[in-house]
Amino acid sequence: MSVADRGELTSYAYRQLRARILAESDTCHWCGHREADAADHLIPVSKGGAKLDPDNLAPIHGVAGCPTCGRKCNNEKSDRIGGARLVTSVDWYAGP
Repeated sequence: MSVADRGELTSYAYRQLRARILAESDTCHWCGHREADAADHLIPVSKGGAKLDPDNLAPIHGVAGCPTCGRKCNNEKSDRIGGARLVTSVDWYAGP
């Protein structure tokens, strides 16, 4: 299934769910930096993931990339399953 065939990404239901996910947290599940602007399917739809299941969506940096590290997180993750954390010199997931 190509992105062009994924009309659900422009559906009202998806846009509402994406807004809810980003309102709850804007920390990218891939790089750990804030200001995520997209919602990522943890289990890709192409691999059987649920399109509109909130438990299958997490914040991620989209086309514009991460303003902190410059990564194109959604592109890097591609269609991998899960949200493996990247290893960096700083533990962005550590609490205050």
